[in-house]
Amino acid sequence: MIPENGEPLPIFVGCFAGFYEGREELRTNRKYKVLTFTFDEWNKIEKLAERCKMKTATFIKTAALKGKVFVIDLKENREYVTALNRIGQNINQIARIANETGYIHPDDLRRLEDFKEEICRISKSYQSKIQSLAA
Repeated sequence: MIPENGEPLPIFVGCFAGFYEGREELRTNRKYKVLTFTFDEWNKIEKLAERCKMKTATFIKTAALKGKVFVIDLKENREYVTALNRIGQNINQIARIANETGYIHPDDLRRLEDFKEEICRISKSYQSKIQSLAA
């Protein structure tokens, strides 16, 4: 129900699952608070939570405890994911041969070192990109 005077309504945030399942008391290991939002604020929070693919209460808790919530879409970062998958496949091939033969060729050891360096380079590049988004 929307009040005619335009006053904000209290929105209950917390775990009330036990209460709604017929329990007479709320959980004792929780602190329950009633938060009040205007309709505009609540709509904005709901949209942000939806964008983060989070429940509204979870979004509010995360934002309150961590200060910021970042949405990182891996589809936009496909180049990093593809590069790491390729390296992983190569490492798995070397591991499979090593497990079958009980021996690792020196060339394969050098390739593993190269893969390690490439993973570090990709990770630093990705981390730099993420940090620039967070700034």
